[in-house]
Order: sequence, then C-alpha cells, then structure tokens
Amino acid sequence: MPDDAAAVASVLNSVILEGEHTALTTPFTEAEERAFIEGLCGRSALFVAEVDGHIAGIQSIEPDASARYTDSMRHVATLGTWIERSFRRRSIGRLLAETCFDFARGKGYGKIAIQVLADNERALRFYGRLGFEKIGVARRHVRLQGRFRDVCYLEKLL
Repeated sequence: MPDDAAAVASVLNSVILEGEHTALTTPFTEAEERAFIEGLCGRSALFVAEVDGHIAGIQSIEPDASARYTDSMRHVATLGTWIERSFRRRSIGRLLAETCFDFARGKGYGKIAIQVLADNERALRFYGRLGFEKIGVARRHVRLQGRFRDVCYLEKLL
C-alpha cells in the first residue's frame, strides 16, 4: 500500500547501502517509493513480508520492460527481492516468491526473468532452489564502487 512507502524504502535502502547485493546504487526517498507503488499497473505487484509489525522484506513483480512496446513479450515478468540483513535465512524470500508465482500465473505470465550479480552466490542459490535456471552471463555489466561485475540472467518457466 502507498502508506507502506517509508518502510519499503527502508528495506530497499538497507540493501542498497550494503553495496554488494543489488545493482541499485541510489537510495529511494519515501516520496519516490510512494510514486512507484501508486504507479503499479494491474499486472504488477509489490509484496511485503512483516515480522512483528515490521516490514522485513519485499518482492516486486512487473511486466518485462519490452512488454510496453510489444505484445510478444506480454508473458514475461521480472522479479526483484530485497530482505533486510537481520531477517535473511528465515524463509521470507521463499514465502514472498510463492506469493509472486501465484500472482504471476493469475495474471497470465508464463515466465519470470531476472538478473543477479554473478558473485552473489547466496542469491543464485536462493533463486536456484525456487526453480530458476541460469541462461547466460553478461560480462562487466554492472559497475559498483568503481569495480565491474558480471550479471547472471536467470529464468523460471511457470
């Protein structure tokens, strides 16, 4: 919900500021996150996981960017997961993913494609356990803190 914008931005920003798990580099303001949530289309969602009233993790699902320009990509979604460090390894990501997969099927998606930093072994294991398969690597695709890093492309057919 838009009223969750501050808490959602806090989760995103906590992962961004770690500087190692996401290609995102600029923290989000509450206003920016509110605008994002309010702008979600009917085939997009942002799910949150609460622990004792605290938003501990989030997962977004949206149409592939190319779907804006062609119906031929309408069946493809992208997914992003961010969990606060102190809440990792508690199955929050898996529970969020199960919710996203059900949402995706209900919205007519047949595939979810994601990008993961190639040296983020924890994320690669996490997505692998969810049924994602590695389909390629883009070398020197992201530059974080002055260092180029590879990105793995993963997909899951629904």
